[in-house]
Amino acid sequence: MSTHIHTHGTDGQNLLLPGGGSKTTLISHQSVDKEKHLLNIFEANLSFRIAVRYFIESIKEAVRFYHVSIQDIDWFIPHQANLRMFQNISKSLKIPFYKFYLTIHKYGNISSASCAISLDEAVREQYIQPEHLICLPVFGGGLTWGSALIRW
Repeated sequence: MSTHIHTHGTDGQNLLLPGGGSKTTLISHQSVDKEKHLLNIFEANLSFRIAVRYFIESIKEAVRFYHVSIQDIDWFIPHQANLRMFQNISKSLKIPFYKFYLTIHKYGNISSASCAISLDEAVREQYIQPEHLICLPVFGGGLTWGSALIRW
């Protein structure tokens, strides 16, 4: 139905994975030894607030674009970053917490794969039903965020 992606490099220094991608060499023993593939979180409280803000903005953007209300969404399947973030988002947007399909307690934060794995699991477990409206908000390092709104 709609997808929205954004990036903002100015805030990216607070949440950064220095290794990988085109900026550094491929994964090697040397880059692993230098800890280039570990997530650096500077100013964790600031990063948390920024992530919550962008998660909320991406949800609002998706519903505005498709002219639905947040209450019309059956499931929120976010990037599985942090349980406390989703509790904060739920409270801020007045979304019942049971509408968040979460797998962080099983798999942890598995980066960009977390939305796809969580959606697959929700379908296999038959939480997602035909005609359900699903919002997949995401947030990541460098600073990137976005959302997809899909009708199953």
